[in-house]
Amino acid sequence: MSVFLIRHAQSEANVNGRTRSHAAIALSEQGKQQAKQLCEALPPIDHVIISKYQRTYQTAQPILYKYQITAEVDNNLHEFSYLSERKCANTNLDDRRHWVNAYWERMDYEYRDSDDAESFTDFYLRVQLFHEKIKQLAEVYVEKNLVIFTHGQFLQLLLTLKHEPQPLSRELMQNFRLDLIHRPIQNTAIFLF
Repeated sequence: MSVFLIRHAQSEANVNGRTRSHAAIALSEQGKQQAKQLCEALPPIDHVIISKYQRTYQTAQPILYKYQITAEVDNNLHEFSYLSERKCANTNLDDRRHWVNAYWERMDYEYRDSDDAESFTDFYLRVQLFHEKIKQLAEVYVEKNLVIFTHGQFLQLLLTLKHEPQPLSRELMQNFRLDLIHRPIQNTAIFLF
């Protein structure tokens, strides 16, 4: 049996839609179809873990309905929110592009955009905590199937640290950014832990 790590289906933000908040971003119509297809592609699922963000819940919904199970919400599993929630309200990707570029040009893992944003350090520590949890879960789910729905940036760093454990550094942050640009994780991509 398996532990599946899956990026959520296509969201409105992925197609440059305006969003109210980081957590409230919903799936696009294509994303809803992807979630249904994912449900049919996976083996029977015993447990589902999602982030506190709506798009992971919506991606999990067909599975939850099919197997009559309830998702567990893990508060460490959400996307890297390095831009201020207040500043990003009612914006799209194009609106945020300048802020995104400025954040990554700074390349300072301690920098926080505002009091309602996280630093790369915060993100790294959160991913490490979940990595420890999932190593324990992998021992429990030897006879069952577990699906974890998360986000592209979270999954990128989790997989990096799984395959190449390393301390927090500017180099890690730089390589992480390069991976996001050159090897982004696609919506509904599936990885086995």
